[in-house]
Parts: sequence; structure tokens; C-alpha cells
Amino acid sequence: MNRCRTSRGRTLLRVAAPLGAIVVGLGLLTGNAMAAAVLTLLTFDRAAGQTPESVAITTDGTAYVSLAFAGQIRRITPNGSQATLTMPTAGGLTVGVAIDAHHDNDLDVAVRSADPNAAGIWRVPRVGFDRPTRIAALPTVSFPNGVTFDADGNLYVADSDLGRIWRLARGASQATVWAQGPLLSPTGESFQGFELPGANGLKIRSKTLYVSNTSTQTIIAIPIRRDGTSGSMAVRFSGVQIDDFAFAVNGDLYATENPPSRLVRITPCGVISTVATATDGLENPSDVAFDPRPAHRRDLLVTNSAYFGTHPSLQEFPTGRVGQHLP
Repeated sequence: MNRCRTSRGRTLLRVAAPLGAIVVGLGLLTGNAMAAAVLTLLTFDRAAGQTPESVAITTDGTAYVSLAFAGQIRRITPNGSQATLTMPTAGGLTVGVAIDAHHDNDLDVAVRSADPNAAGIWRVPRVGFDRPTRIAALPTVSFPNGVTFDADGNLYVADSDLGRIWRLARGASQATVWAQGPLLSPTGESFQGFELPGANGLKIRSKTLYVSNTSTQTIIAIPIRRDGTSGSMAVRFSGVQIDDFAFAVNGDLYATENPPSRLVRITPCGVISTVATATDGLENPSDVAFDPRPAHRRDLLVTNSAYFGTHPSLQEFPTGRVGQHLP
């Protein structure tokens, strides 16, 4: 048996099972998991379209933030220096970002664009931080959103409009459809006139790809088979309106709830706790990532005011003892 305990001390008993094999409804909402000590690391200019969508952090603590409507990438080093790169989006959006550990820690960027010469996955060299190159095209009707790498260097891309997951194999120049279906599709539900995404954020843990569907308020689990193909997908969590998320090493999942303006923590048993809310400064948060540096692994970086908020910023939340524990 697997024993799980909430922050209020209530014990839940569940039969031990692989994380992707069980479905848990999130019916229990506890109080704050910890006192949120919010630190605003950086503010952006909304009038210039600098709405922070996605964040990726290298092992030395350098953060890359996509500024969606500006079509830019902002690089922030640990000493506070900044550089901005305008991507060739042809009027489109810069969306998901991920560090390619198999390609000199270069940055891969998902671009949504109506221009067939711009839509797709672009690579930005770590050295120089200039001259982005498109490494794979995507359809102009596609909405590439969250992106993540597996341990072998294959890139997975959530398509929020087409309800699918694209896979760009390591070294390949053409993305293929890895998974698709109703569980990944948008419902047509909207928020403030904006259609909520289907497949949105995604991360890999224990040979399973987890995908948030914002419109259905679910997280989907898709096993990655030994031959690299996708297994049968299933709802893993429900009742959470998640944009993107990050796993802590203890299995806890930290996620941004976009329209509700919340940062939540979900245990492997499906118990949800609120980490921060609008009263802590959250306003339409989008992405979240742990700082990988040894002295900072309990710290979360959150992109704030991605679409609807009025105070676009990059924020930091310490997770205390329940985050990404030091080894």
C-alpha cells in the first residue's frame, strides 16, 4: 500500500500503482501548503507586447523567457544581466522554450505563426544568443505550445489547437504526430474571449509524458514505450485548470492554474494544495520551472501575466521542504 498524507494530516490509502496507470479526481483542496514569500525578479513592458509565456533554466541558473506577443526571447543571467532576441515570427508568437542538453545547451523555441516560413521549432545558439535557425516546420494551423525533451534528446511539442503531440526526433528535421485524440483536444470553451487551449504544458517523468489540457481541466498521462511510440493515454488528474507544470524530485507536481491565478502543488496521490494566489501577486500565471542550481533547487520561477494580466513579471517562490529536495 502507498500511504499519502495531506498538509492537514489526513491519511489517504491507495493501492500502489505506476503514476500513469491510475486516475485521481482532485476533490480535496487544502489550505496553503506553505507561506508564500514572493520575490519579483523582473518586470516586463506589457505595452510592448512583453507577455512572459514560458521559462527554461540552464544548469548555471541562466533563465530564458519567451515574450509571446513581442515575439522575443529574454535571457537573464544569475548576475542580473539581460539580453533580448527578437525571433523571426512574421507577426506570430514565441511560445514554449526548452534547453537541449544534447546540443550544447542551445535553446529550442516553439513559434506559432500564420507564415509558413516562420511556424515551427527554432533553435537559438547558447553561445552568441543570436541567429536563430528553424530546425522543423509545423503547419500554420498548428498552435505549438509547451515543449520538453526526453532523456535521449527527442523533443515533444503540445499542439493546443490540433489536439496532438508532435515529436521531433533527435537530429531530425521533420516533426511527426506522436499522439492525438479527444483527450488532447480543446473544447471550444473560452475565457475573456480567448479560446482555452487543449494540449498545453507537458513534462516527462518515469517514461511517461504528462500533458495538461486547460480546456478540459485535466492532466493526461501517455506512456512512452520502449520503441519510442506512444502508449494508451488516460486522464491522470482532473479538476485543475493547468497551463504548465514542473515535477519535483519527490513526485510532487507544481502547476500554474491560468484563469484562476493560482500556483498549486499536487502530490502523487492526487492531493492538491494551494501554494500562492492572486493575493500573493499571481495574475494569469503561465509556466513554472525549478532552478537547477544546487543552492536553489527548492525555488520555483513563475511567468506571470501571460495573456490577460496587467503586471507581466518573472517571479520566484521558495517551496520550503516540499519542493525539489537537495540530494
